Amino acid sequence: MKFSIIAIAAAAAPGAMADFWISYMSREVPGVPSVVGGNNHGAIFHKEPEISCDQHKKSMIYSDTDDVSGKHVGMRTVPGNRVASPYFRDPLDIVEFNTGAGKPGHHTIYKDRGFAMFDVDGRQTGQCYENRSKVFYLRCPDGGNFVNLEGSSMFFCESELNVTYN
Repeated sequence: MKFSIIAIAAAAAPGAMADFWISYMSREVPGVPSVVGGNNHGAIFHKEPEISCDQHKKSMIYSDTDDVSGKHVGMRTVPGNRVASPYFRDPLDIVEFNTGAGKPGHHTIYKDRGFAMFDVDGRQTGQCYENRSKVFYLRCPDGGNFVNLEGSSMFFCESELNVTYN
């Protein structure tokens, strides 16, 4: 079987498929007030399907909000129904997120389009699959305190977008 150098290089290139997971996370530090702006509840982006303390106790959470247009960073769900833990939001008919200057940027996932993901110019930027199967409840040590992480996966997305995993 012959392998071309070009095919091997293309497979290893940074622009190759950068698939990612979107999960909903609630992060609480018992006895410590919530962060101003409420960014302890919302969407996180991660590479692997499982959530671990080491990776996520300080992850960037894109907070729930009603407006993610322009410079408004966060995640908006439509219809936006609040439900009990671990799902927090259901159904996921429209999920719009804006990560600002961080990657992947501003995109919307539409249920009525088969969970395809589009940028603000209407170009399809990925294909997502609703996946609520990854549920997590973690109590993570953090410098003498504990951080409680709770939530579930929302989507697995196939895309060439580069995603920042904080």
